[in-house]
Amino acid sequence: MVAPARHRSTHPMVAILRTPALVRALLAFFAFSMAEWATYIAILVWAFESGGASAAGLIAVVQLVPATLAAPFASVLGDRMRRDRALGVGYGVQAVAFLATAASLMLDAPEAIVYATAAVAATAIVLTRPVHNAIVPEIAETPAQLTAGNAASSTVEGIAIFAGPLLTGVILALAGPGWVFALFGLTGIGGALLTWSLPLERTFDRVIDPESAVKATLAGLRTLRHETGALLLTIVVGAQFVVVGLLDILTVVLGLDVLDMGPSGPGLLTSALGVGGLLGAAATVVLVGRRRLAPAVAVGMLVTGIPLVAVALVTLPLVAWLLLALAGVGKAFVDVSGRTLLQRSVESGVLSRIFGVQESLLMGGTAIGSAVAPLLINNLGARGAFVATGVVLPAVGLLAWTQIRKLDATALQPGPGFSLLEGIPMFALLPTRVLEKLSRDLVPMSFSHGTDVVSEGDVGDRIYLVASGQVDIIKRGESIAVMRAGDFFGEIALLRDIPRTATARAMGDVELYALERDVFLEAVTGSSAARELADTVADRRLRHSGDA
Repeated sequence: MVAPARHRSTHPMVAILRTPALVRALLAFFAFSMAEWATYIAILVWAFESGGASAAGLIAVVQLVPATLAAPFASVLGDRMRRDRALGVGYGVQAVAFLATAASLMLDAPEAIVYATAAVAATAIVLTRPVHNAIVPEIAETPAQLTAGNAASSTVEGIAIFAGPLLTGVILALAGPGWVFALFGLTGIGGALLTWSLPLERTFDRVIDPESAVKATLAGLRTLRHETGALLLTIVVGAQFVVVGLLDILTVVLGLDVLDMGPSGPGLLTSALGVGGLLGAAATVVLVGRRRLAPAVAVGMLVTGIPLVAVALVTLPLVAWLLLALAGVGKAFVDVSGRTLLQRSVESGVLSRIFGVQESLLMGGTAIGSAVAPLLINNLGARGAFVATGVVLPAVGLLAWTQIRKLDATALQPGPGFSLLEGIPMFALLPTRVLEKLSRDLVPMSFSHGTDVVSEGDVGDRIYLVASGQVDIIKRGESIAVMRAGDFFGEIALLRDIPRTATARAMGDVELYALERDVFLEAVTGSSAARELADTVADRRLRHSGDA
């Protein structure tokens, strides 16, 4: 039997548009990304109009601190249930929080209530990005499509960074901040409907154990502690967000005081980072299909840092804008290549929690950068502060490079039997990440003519895949079937926990791949669809006189 086609002849970026689950996830993520920026701007405008700059700063802290603390715990949701359900729950919670904030603003509720609802809304935002990043590997049908899915996510996010603030400006001018929250409360409902039950062809079921959220969160942190490369890659991400926080302040100083661009200067310079991020996200398509991603991480860090150092030397606003745009391109490459490398390296069961740690670093790193920027300016001057900021990522990358390169070398890549697994329907239903791991667990074996691979009555310890040659299946001395390249045998004894029901004998020279019992059962029973198909095959073979 041949598995359904997996867009082998189609470019991965085009294949994304033919994958309904990924299209729906990306549409919901686009609305979410707009909402994240739009609601943040709206509440800052409300606070500034209510109490000036100090009030705006206060509400930023009120939102940022709880979100930073909650992110690692909130991400547990994506590892404790089906991730499409987890996405739906996250979008639903955001919708309720946004609508509650809208009501408090429209009804002129006491400031304490507005602050409280805004804090809940900002905290609800951390439910989405970790789960979205963790579900892409389950939806992607090939390793190349995984990279393409991440590039598409970054592109969508880049577009939203423009669309969200633009739409917010229009709504604030025509109505008010409450209507911004109301609109994105409705889009949150749409996101929940889009993602609640995604048409996943290869759903990987999760057992929801009774462990507490604290223990579950610590399990993700323990994974990082034991996986040095993944830990250092996560630290690189944290350093990247520190740089973002530094630039939030430095671009204001650069535009107003250093380059004397007037009131529009900070906005124009900030837009350069956005434009560069969007162009960089689109350019990351060159990473699709690449087996090694550590070089892309390194190049991204250098392309982010070097232009920031160069900004300290320029006197022309246009040159500064172009350098900041180039830094935005580098940041996009770090985002996509680093995220893909983590997805290929960390076990699926804790992946959402790992991205939860990153979400916390996003919030906390940005806050740290914003707090440190004035200290750098006071001690080094504005231009010196840019030099220090530009050095951050390359320096952290240099310290982490050896371990990140090792992580890249050992990341889950397809083994030589990957295409063989893809051609067997019960395996083809599994997530690509699981197939990649199984292909690395396959044990190549050779048998000469007349050699018994397994014997009737033996204890079953492996399932066998035929790579080349033919295998005769014999029951009670009679041949009942012949297995050829692309076929498999030995699954009945493993699925039914019974002795071998037949003998498998090599007909000529035979090349096989063997998969150990526990590895096979863990993978197949982890997917209800794959287990059902495997049981169907086993039952059919038993009805037709059995198989080995």
